Formats: sequence, C-alpha cells, structure tokens
Amino acid sequence: MRKSFIPIRFYIVAIVFLTTYINYTTRSNMSISLPAMVNPLKKNSVPQCKENDPEGYNKTITDTGTKYDWNQNVQGLILAAYFYGYLLGSIPSGIIAEWMGPLKTLFIATLIAGIFNSLCVWSAQWHWGALFFMRFIIGVTGGLVYPALQCLIGRWAPPQERGKFVSALMGNTLGTCLSWIIVGAVTREWKWPWGFHVMSIQIIFYLIILVIFTADSPEEHKWIDEEELKFIKESQAGQVSKTKAVPPYKAIFSSFPFWTLTILHFGNLWGLYVQITAVPKFMKEIIGFDIRQSGFLSSLPHLMRLILGIGYGILGDWLKKAKFSRTVVLKSFVLLSHIVPGILMASMSLVGCNAVAGLVLLILSMSINGAAVLTNLSNPTDLAPNFAGTIFSIISFIGGMTGFIVPSITATFINVFGENTKAWSYNFTLGGIVYCGCGIFFIIFGTSQIQPWNEKKEDGPTTSN
Repeated sequence: MRKSFIPIRFYIVAIVFLTTYINYTTRSNMSISLPAMVNPLKKNSVPQCKENDPEGYNKTITDTGTKYDWNQNVQGLILAAYFYGYLLGSIPSGIIAEWMGPLKTLFIATLIAGIFNSLCVWSAQWHWGALFFMRFIIGVTGGLVYPALQCLIGRWAPPQERGKFVSALMGNTLGTCLSWIIVGAVTREWKWPWGFHVMSIQIIFYLIILVIFTADSPEEHKWIDEEELKFIKESQAGQVSKTKAVPPYKAIFSSFPFWTLTILHFGNLWGLYVQITAVPKFMKEIIGFDIRQSGFLSSLPHLMRLILGIGYGILGDWLKKAKFSRTVVLKSFVLLSHIVPGILMASMSLVGCNAVAGLVLLILSMSINGAAVLTNLSNPTDLAPNFAGTIFSIISFIGGMTGFIVPSITATFINVFGENTKAWSYNFTLGGIVYCGCGIFFIIFGTSQIQPWNEKKEDGPTTSN
C-alpha cells in the first residue's frame, strides 16, 4: 500500500458526488427534452404570459427535430415512467447493495441506464409506449443507486466526517443544473436526439473513473495506507458491523421513528420533483422562455441548493464536534429543509407572469432545501447505521411514489384549468402544503436516537471487510 497525498476517503466523497450527478442527468433530461419532442396542443399556441406579444414570441421558436402528437396525459406518463421503475428498483436495492457490494451495484446499474438512455431516441420514433418502457428501465437502475451509496458511505465515513459524505449526495443538483443547460443547448443546435446521446457519452467516462478509484470498503482499496485505514476503523468502532444479516423488516415497519423519517422524506421528494418535472414546462409553456433559457434559468435553484448543501454538511460536522444535541440540530434544520421552502413554493401562486419574482422564489426555495443533507438524508444513519442502505431503499420506494404522482397531478390541473397561471398556482400551492405538513409532523414526533433493531445477529456469514 502506498501513501496518497489526498486521503483515499476523500476520493470516495468525490465518487459519491459524481455518482449522484450522473444519476440525475438521466433522471431529469426527459423534462427538458420532452417539450422539444411534442407538437403544441394548439397550432401556433402562445404561452399565456406572451399573449400580448404573440408575434415576438413566435420569432423565438426554433426547429428542435421531429415532433410527436402526444397529449398531456401521454406526456405525464412519459415523465412518470422513470419513477414507476424507480419504485420497483428501490424494493430490493438495499439487500442487493449490501450483498453484492456497492461498487458492482453502481457499475451495472449505471451501464444499463446509459444504454437505455440512448435507446430512448429510437423508441420514441416507434411509439410512446416504447419510450415509456425505456424510461421505466432507467428508473429501475436509478432505484439501486442511492441505497448503494448509503452502503458505501456507511463503510467509509468516520462519524465525525459524515456530514461531508452526505453532503456529497448534492451532486444530484449539479446533475440537474448541467443536464438542463447542456441538453437545452444541444437540442437547440443539433436537435433533441443528441440531448440523449450526450448524457450517455459522459456515462462512459464516469464508469472508468468509478472502477479506478472505488472499492467496497477501506480494507479493499489498493491505494489506502495503514494510517488512514486505522483511523477509519477506530472511528467506526462499535457502529459498523462486519456481519451480513437479513434486515429486521418486522421491527423496521413497526418502528414509529422509521415512519416519521418516511413522511419527512416523502415531503422532501414531493417538493423536489415539482422542481425537476414541472419547472421546465412552466418556464417554457407559461412564462414563455425558449429551451436554452428554460434550461439555464431552471437550473439556478439547483445550483444554489448544491452550494448551500455542501455548506450545511460542513456546518453539521462542526456542530457535532461542538457537542450540540443531534436531535436539536436535526429538528432545527427541518425548518430550513421543509418549512421555509414550502412557504416559498406556495408563494409561487402569487407571481402570475412575473418571471423575476418566480425565479427568486424558486431559487430561495430550492437552495434553502439543501439542509436536507442534515435531515431526511442523514436520519437513516442516525436510526440504524447497520441498515442505513435498507432503510433508504424503503423510504425511497415510498417517497419515490411522488415521482409519478406529481407529473400526474400537474397534468390533471392543466387538463381541468387549461395551460394558464391558475393551474400552476394550484400545483405550487399543493407542493407547499405537502412540504410544510411533512416537516411539522417530523418536528413534533421525529428522533435521532439509534434504534434497538440496529444490532445485527451474529448468525450470518461474515463479509470480507
């Protein structure tokens, strides 16, 4: 083993960040590509906020490739397809990652996602149902990613540095930012099929980096030195078991603290998916920005979420070293991860056609929500570090339902009220109510106390760790 200038565990932090970035490029690229793939439901339709200058708006329309006559219901199903698959992939993801290893799980899942992402181009030419299937498979692979990362973090992160590791999960916001910017620009210049292919090409480079720099555990990494290995293992003493064991599902599902976490995560994902799946449509079809503008402006809230999320993670580690109560810190930051963003999201119903006001509210709502790195994203490790991957797979399954609920509700509001600010006002108001309601419930009933079912029974085969 050779001594590395940079601690190997920080390579793992970078891998966690890069993995979530890649995961969200294939998760969110459909939201920016879909408006370029479909014909307007009405010929020469003009966004509500551009009705006073229809000629000026029409001059900004560009040729983005072949168009399909898919109504709002079909578009809603296509956007929801990923999340149907995500639900299915989440069910076994914890056990798969714990038994097969996070490295192999991440490699196989991401490779399949890259292949099927490019196949979306040809499937759309055949039938929207074929495109739905491709997105469904990509969703299945996406459901494996976060529980695998929880396993990786659990094996590598010293408790006093866990905030930094969890904040690396904010790579998903950069994935959203850059995919919307890149896909928007590529679609404008080379038409929408290349918006898919560019995302698949970068996956190739990611897989090479993943294999070179990642190992399932510190003991298995070929570059780690004895000093760092000793530091990690001594820091984790008594918290991370080397025993493989079947998760205590009965105890988990009968645990009230687990359900408070589940509700908290559900609310966070509802708000997040409103941003990912609804904002591009709102920016283009109501405010009236073209694809490049929609991609760039819609990415700003996520970019700020990334910056503040990393800052929250560093702050969380400092508060732990300063001996602040974890429960107090957890519930205090729920105000930032859920309550304040919920109020700001609901306030979107008041902006009408004011693009500046809308952008300000979206940026504030999304950036402040970066505090989730200290709330619903880290609470699984609080409750049961030995089964954090399993817990996250369950709450991802339940919370992932919002991924198809939100697009379906968005489509329903548009069908009932039309493509206007009234429909979107209801959509944003509902998102704010869910955000706040779930946060308040957790503040009242949630906890950070480790649960008795965290202990593994020493009756399974031991790992190679």
